[in-house]
Amino acid sequence: MHEARKQIEQPGNEQLVRLNLESALESLETATASTAQVRERLKTVLEARAAAVEVGADKSNLPAWQQAERGLTEMAGSIESGRDAEVDGLRELMAQQFWTARRDALRDKLLSVAKSEILAAESAGCDQQFPTLMARARQAMSRAETQLAQESLEESRKAADEAAFHARHASGQMKYIAATRQERSPDEALLLPYDDLLELMAAAWGDSIEFGQGGAAAGENFKRIYQRGLAQDVAERDSIERAAKIAHTSMEQTLSEMQTRFADVQNQIIEHEQRVLDIQAERDIAVSRLRKNELTAQRVQLAQTAFDPGDAVVYQTMEGHVVIHLYGLKFSSGQATLGKDQRSILTKAAEAIAVFPDIKVVVEGHTDDEGSEDSNLELSEQRAAAVGEALSKELPESTALTTVGKGESSPIASNKSARGKALNRRIDLVLLP
Repeated sequence: MHEARKQIEQPGNEQLVRLNLESALESLETATASTAQVRERLKTVLEARAAAVEVGADKSNLPAWQQAERGLTEMAGSIESGRDAEVDGLRELMAQQFWTARRDALRDKLLSVAKSEILAAESAGCDQQFPTLMARARQAMSRAETQLAQESLEESRKAADEAAFHARHASGQMKYIAATRQERSPDEALLLPYDDLLELMAAAWGDSIEFGQGGAAAGENFKRIYQRGLAQDVAERDSIERAAKIAHTSMEQTLSEMQTRFADVQNQIIEHEQRVLDIQAERDIAVSRLRKNELTAQRVQLAQTAFDPGDAVVYQTMEGHVVIHLYGLKFSSGQATLGKDQRSILTKAAEAIAVFPDIKVVVEGHTDDEGSEDSNLELSEQRAAAVGEALSKELPESTALTTVGKGESSPIASNKSARGKALNRRIDLVLLP
């Protein structure tokens, strides 16, 4: 045809053009016949190839597909060259190679995500920390492989999704543990969210969980709560089924009963929604209180650094108040005079107080039980006044400061020993919001 096109413009070449065209047509007819012959001889192979293409094997870079394509090209060449004997013994093998390519493509398509999730979990060390989850992932992966081999594609996909889910679960738990270890209180960060969730779920059933015996006992407690709730749900379901049966005999009566029950259920829903809102509000208050206590605890630690060992101890009371116990501030027995060498402790106390913004300072004076109760009360007031006067000079003028004498009424040690008496003769700085 190419030669005919070149000669068609030249006069007197009609015969040569005709011969070239006839030759081209003959070649096309031969090629068409050859193609039909090849397709018939390789029918089973081409059917297997079409099945592989249907699942995307031709778009993959899988070795099985590449090997099958090379084999098919070679077989077609053998038929075209008249070497039919070479083809007959290879057709089944060639078809099997395309079926293998199809299976590999399906495996890559259906199982690749699960495989990558399992490999990621293995790399993260989940086999050591969460062997049960990893075993579940591998068991599901094995089921996916089996279902794939049986051409149960939907079941294989479900099993692969399950395998990926378990592997991601293990990886997520590893990340969760790693994150909690970075927290200031890792054990609390690890366990408290789950305890809060169990409490919330138990409260939704109108119950509560006892954590006093530890996590395992709390889990059993929640299991009992769940079983009771489930039994209630089953009882409600049975009640509805009985009501449905009654409807066959008295439609109007049943309708009236259903309407009444519907109103009750609506009220229960409203009550549950309100209960959830109440729980959320209580949780928010608890979280706010916890954060406030954590911030106060951090400030307490910072305030403690203002003192040298033996000068004072800073701690937080159950009521949330902060107390600076001035161990290093000493008074002679029966005296309320503050020595000049002890004023440095009050300077440090002012630095510690500065850590807490917007607070009131109450200077409490305490004594041992030597002497009468009245004289001890008066002495404690004098000591508190002496410390308050000296401390006020170290604090900003805007700081609210009051003094109070407690006498012998609030001992922190036994007055039966000299050491205990010395501990009871003390000055406490109480910081109030």
